[in-house]
Amino acid sequence: MTTSVDSASFVSRFNRILCVVCWALTAGAAAAVIWLAVIGMPIRLALLVPLGAIAAAAFVCLWRPGLTVDDDAITVNNVFATTHIPWHSLINVDTKYALTLFTPGRRIPVTAAPAPGSITAFRLARKEGKSRRDLVSSSRPGDLRGTDSGDAARLVRDRWESLKRAGRIELGRADEAMLERHPNRGTIVTLTAGVVLSVAALVLQ
Repeated sequence: MTTSVDSASFVSRFNRILCVVCWALTAGAAAAVIWLAVIGMPIRLALLVPLGAIAAAAFVCLWRPGLTVDDDAITVNNVFATTHIPWHSLINVDTKYALTLFTPGRRIPVTAAPAPGSITAFRLARKEGKSRRDLVSSSRPGDLRGTDSGDAARLVRDRWESLKRAGRIELGRADEAMLERHPNRGTIVTLTAGVVLSVAALVLQ
């Protein structure tokens, strides 16, 4: 999670670690393909195309998604679309399956902030001194500190409460505020091109 004077951002540390691992594996595989080709082994250099596509997909699907809050709005950057949510339109924050932001008639899941599995939730709950019974009877596992959903939800809730106390959010205007949602065209083009070029490279080689 990163912060600046007016904004704060959340990205999934787990997703970014997974992305780096993916890059390392694809880089190793690409190096092996090139080395085998150099020494004269019967290897198809066309394999480099799907490996590059996998690395690009890891960037747009794992590294890039995240959430940013400032005094004007919440920006949810999911894989295929980015949504700007004015604070006036926010009515609820939930973490049942993933951090999900609710506005009148809409729900916006944050794909970078999934709720933890039961084993992870129990392990983190024990660190906070909670028993399994406490975990079930109190707050959602997705609210636990140290989880993607919990840390992202805390970022949103803290700014939300701060703006309320400062009188920056007018009550009763949730239906008036308009959400801005636009597709991530670069991501769509990257994934589509990766599939098309990979198939073409393997079939036409």
